[in-house]
Amino acid sequence: MNDYKETMQKILLEYYSNTPEGSKIQMQTSAVLSWFKGVIPSQPVNEHDVFEVLTDLGFKHSQKIIYEKNVIKKATKWEEEISEEIEVGRILVWNLYERI
Repeated sequence: MNDYKETMQKILLEYYSNTPEGSKIQMQTSAVLSWFKGVIPSQPVNEHDVFEVLTDLGFKHSQKIIYEKNVIKKATKWEEEISEEIEVGRILVWNLYERI
């Protein structure tokens, strides 16, 4: 049987780093799993494997605040729109940095 975790580590480090040297990408574990499913069979790999790969490689997580735009006053021909960002949720995400 293939060692998919080792393959995932190699692929992950090919495109991303756990140090801030490139653009910061924040992804949930399920999103990282979906990314891998493009090249690794989906049945032998699950979120537990992805979690282990990310933690073994030293990737860190952070909290991401999700905002939604709330329009207070719609734009007209004569006036600009007035809106505000309202917090609608918080999620934990993995911090991956694109390799330069």
